[in-house]
Amino acid sequence: MHLGMTVNAPGTGERPANKIQPRDLVWLLAFPAYQLIGTVRHEGSHALAALAEGARVTKFVFWPTYDLGRFYWGYVTWSGRTDQLVAAAPYLADLLTFAIFYLVCTRVRIRRHWLWVNLYVIGLVSPLINSAYRYASSFFRSGDLTGIFAVLPPAAVHAYFILTIAFYAALLFRLQRPRRQP
Repeated sequence: MHLGMTVNAPGTGERPANKIQPRDLVWLLAFPAYQLIGTVRHEGSHALAALAEGARVTKFVFWPTYDLGRFYWGYVTWSGRTDQLVAAAPYLADLLTFAIFYLVCTRVRIRRHWLWVNLYVIGLVSPLINSAYRYASSFFRSGDLTGIFAVLPPAAVHAYFILTIAFYAALLFRLQRPRRQP
């Protein structure tokens, strides 16, 4: 299946013409699928980091659930010793995902607008929402960041999240601004 994608030559100054249009709001109906994909990325990065540290993943849940009196989008449990890299893995994965998809969305000419919109949402918007949601919720409830704040200087954790969220937002804004004509 040909998806209609070509790579722009580096240094040509060309940027793909795709950007979010008002008609793309219909893709909001796909939110459950986007949320599920984001949850698999988030929980999967916990699981991969735990496995890399020698732990054994005992449970991988990637659908919304209510457990122990609390709502979860998903969760992973493992047995074995791990460090806080496992807790930080989703936010490092967010940064890597965003960087890769930004390059794809800006350097690859994608002729199928629907495909570009989905790459934009899954690879650029989803990491922003995940990091921002988890960072904001860390002020009100325990979660991934609780352990990170316990072992790293809080100023460093705050700086990482503030800078990456601002970075994501600035690059998303850059993608949406009008293009200059040559």
